[in-house]
Amino acid sequence: MAALALSGGPDEIVEYRESGEWARDTRRVVARARRHVSRNLDGRPAIVLDIDDTSLSTYACLKQVGFVREDASCGVDGGLPAIAATRRLYRYARGHGVAVFFVTGRRERLRGPTADNLRAAGYDDGWRRLYLRPDRERPGTHDGWKARTRAAIERRGYTIVANVGDQRSDLDGGHALRRFKLPNPMYVIEEA
Repeated sequence: MAALALSGGPDEIVEYRESGEWARDTRRVVARARRHVSRNLDGRPAIVLDIDDTSLSTYACLKQVGFVREDASCGVDGGLPAIAATRRLYRYARGHGVAVFFVTGRRERLRGPTADNLRAAGYDDGWRRLYLRPDRERPGTHDGWKARTRAAIERRGYTIVANVGDQRSDLDGGHALRRFKLPNPMYVIEEA
């Protein structure tokens, strides 16, 4: 498992999130992504969305355990709410013929609950594919998994016009015209 660092103390996290500042910052980033998508609708455009704290919010789940990720089971049983700004981007993309791919660090064993949670949160079955990290990985294959997955999407003839995530590992490695980093005050994945 990747090393996790708390991005801010619990009080700072709650203040940022519940003051409305997080929502404003998130809407601002997603608005830039939407403008970029709207200018790149030719060919076979696609967007890639991360899931945890990009498409679905773990905030309430993590708040219950003092933001100690190791003490939480967020996403295992579903029930995570959508991040509204990302869901609007998803719907915009789908409404304009843009393929949507979810690429997550969640393991394959969580495919069912993850797909069900996405649907329940308003990400209907219009997505093109859900990529989950294998349950078991060969040594040395963890780093760059998301970039390799985006490269595979490109090999299928898509142009990834926007890649949206909340962690460096969601965005590193290229294979997208533009990257959009959402704010996440709850945790930073140091290596992935």
